[in-house]
Amino acid sequence: MNLKIRLAALAAIVFLAGGCSQKDPAAEAIDAAEGALEAVYEDAQKYVPERYAEVKTELETARKAFDEERYADAIAAVKDVPAHAEELAKASAEAKQKRLAELNMEWTQLSGRLPGIVAGIETRLGELGKMRKLPKGLDKQLLNEANAALGSARGAWDEASAAFTAGDLDSAVTKARDVESMAQDLMARLGMQAG
Repeated sequence: MNLKIRLAALAAIVFLAGGCSQKDPAAEAIDAAEGALEAVYEDAQKYVPERYAEVKTELETARKAFDEERYADAIAAVKDVPAHAEELAKASAEAKQKRLAELNMEWTQLSGRLPGIVAGIETRLGELGKMRKLPKGLDKQLLNEANAALGSARGAWDEASAAFTAGDLDSAVTKARDVESMAQDLMARLGMQAG
């Protein structure tokens, strides 16, 4: 009986020693995987978030196994992360190019029509400002508010143009959409027909 206990204890010691020998390789594998994932983090999270989350889960599974001293499981869980990070880099680059093409197209459309719409509103406000009697539904307060809103729209358009010049298409298009929304609201308030 004592011999069996001693053999079991010896086997446990050998097993633990074997497990410890995998600690450093597991730590190195996790560090390498973290580095690979970190390199693609920004674009991957922005353009292919679901796939990024899947790969991050693989890494978290490996970390958990490591923390529980299951080093072989940690190595197994993390072994594909660098390859998956490479796939993420390709997928996010493709998604980014597609998104940039869409934004460029939208910017071209918005920048083609918005300056004319804003100029039309400005002309209409100028005409209304010269009238002795305003058309039904318009009053001095509304004109003052509309002039202030036009100033805001112009400022937002300047910001959109500056963002476009700086290469920030996301911001440029977002701000241009805001300008379009403001312009449509102004046109409705001033009784103008949408062009």
